[in-house]
Amino acid sequence: MSEDIGYAAAVVLGAVLLWAAATKLARPQEATRSFRALGLPVPAALARAVPAAELAVAAVLLAAPRAGGAGALALLAAFSAVLGRAVRAGVTTPCACFGAVTTDPVSAAEIVRNGLLALLAAAALGATRPVLPDPFAAVAVVASVAAGWGGLAALRRHRRA
Repeated sequence: MSEDIGYAAAVVLGAVLLWAAATKLARPQEATRSFRALGLPVPAALARAVPAAELAVAAVLLAAPRAGGAGALALLAAFSAVLGRAVRAGVTTPCACFGAVTTDPVSAAEIVRNGLLALLAAAALGATRPVLPDPFAAVAVVASVAAGWGGLAALRRHRRA
């Protein structure tokens, strides 16, 4: 039973990380702007590295939920530390966590959200076998969705131009 919960948590958290990565990849300038306002070093590089890490962890969550859960916990801890520092410093920039979905400034709400996502990551640690039977299938699913999302974003940008 707890193993089933671990698999479900891995799938849900993988989808959340996939969405977060896709929105940053679709709007890299907004992610860079937000990272700069959060006081992060090399914001343009991070605007590419963070979604790459999110995609990698999403794939690992499906291929090896325990390892993916550990990776997700590490990501969420780092993200929460950045957000906590920003909240304490009174930074009023929106979080680029899911692209430019919100214009609200960073707040404790994002830290609470990360805590809830960390519960999913912890639950994924209880899964003992891959969600998908073939690790390459997990990578293919994540890569296909990311490529599709990127294609849609490029089409939207092209239509606006």
